[in-house]
Amino acid sequence: MAEANPAAKLRRIRYAGALGVTYAAALGLGYLLGAHGLLPYGPLRTSTSTPLARVGWALTRETWNADARTSAALREDIATVRAGLSSPAREVFDLVTAVRGLQNGGNLDVPAARQSCRALKWPRCDEQALAVLRQRSRP
Repeated sequence: MAEANPAAKLRRIRYAGALGVTYAAALGLGYLLGAHGLLPYGPLRTSTSTPLARVGWALTRETWNADARTSAALREDIATVRAGLSSPAREVFDLVTAVRGLQNGGNLDVPAARQSCRALKWPRCDEQALAVLRQRSRP
């Protein structure tokens, strides 16, 4: 059956074409903005992890080489986790973070580790004992 109004058919074709071009342009623009990280939302912009989870992740790393921004964020996470702990768990947490060097660029923080060790009333808090603890605490 032939179309009664060829002008109406032409309008529908143009409308469908314009709509398709608009969708394709939006898709391409969204892809480019997302690929360059310029969108203010999305799965990579929001994090569902908690400070405790991020500290736990850092403790699973064999070595800790991070830039200044990541180290600062980890220090904030450590402070947040520490604030939620009570004694003696706080001293144990401080000892683990000092021995693993999470706040010291991955190096053993001897003064902080000694202080936590003494707060726990451990019999040996010398540097050699802390170095052995550091080796044994590796994942």
